[in-house]
Amino acid sequence: MLRWIFLFMAGAATSMMVAPSFAEPVELLISNNLTARAEFRKGDSDKPAVLLLHGFLQTHEFPTIHRLTDGLAGAGYSVLAPTLTLGVTHRKQSLACEAIHTHTMDDAIKEIAAWVNWLHARKAPAIVLIGHSFGSVETLAYLSRHRNAPISKLIGVSVVEGRLKIDEKALDKLIRSTRAKVKSGKKSLITEQFSFCQKFLATPGSMLSYIEWSPARILAETGRLALPTTFIMGSRDDRLGSSWIERLNKTRAKVHVIEGANHFMDGDFEFDLLDRILLEVKAF
Repeated sequence: MLRWIFLFMAGAATSMMVAPSFAEPVELLISNNLTARAEFRKGDSDKPAVLLLHGFLQTHEFPTIHRLTDGLAGAGYSVLAPTLTLGVTHRKQSLACEAIHTHTMDDAIKEIAAWVNWLHARKAPAIVLIGHSFGSVETLAYLSRHRNAPISKLIGVSVVEGRLKIDEKALDKLIRSTRAKVKSGKKSLITEQFSFCQKFLATPGSMLSYIEWSPARILAETGRLALPTTFIMGSRDDRLGSSWIERLNKTRAKVHVIEGANHFMDGDFEFDLLDRILLEVKAF
């Protein structure tokens, strides 16, 4: 009970640091028939701006992202939380695993780039990228493509290694067979397990773009990043492969583990997550 009271008071104190900023809905034209949505909170002009990216198939209204948006905005930071379109204009809802997926990692990278440019045009002194779950991999993929992007720091929350319940030898075999299908021009849909989806239904090109981001590639690209990188992980995250946190610790990134937290950092641990992110954002 005492811990609950302490956490409630700590959360209230954090929210009162600065009056909550107005939530401004934003739309961005991606192509002639595709418009993306986001929520923007304008903060102090002398503080870094934060771009928050949701996890796989989710939206910017996902609880983990929504809580961080409120917390960071309450601390005076400008926050942009976009929803990737995944090929659906004005997308407002998460996509089902069993839907026919045609979107690719390249599409995600292009949209992240467009939102970074949107935020950069508002002349923030610095931009911090924060991704949750597979959103951390997508922000990493963006940075691997845009080495000179105007980003000062990457923070990955509960960064996953993509596929579950398959070893890397089997994954390599799947990648090679899917590449062959793409090269031969086959359009037949593929169903595989990916992320939390037991049956992810996608075109060969869509499937390949995601499964190519293997654990080995995530670790390698992390090592190539020139900017400061922090991964914040939960010790009770049951969506990770064995020894994933230990493997992250062997990269150049800083790894902080929140004891007892799950993949979504919810419950009491939302305060621990916000406190750690506020420390990381202030640390440069």
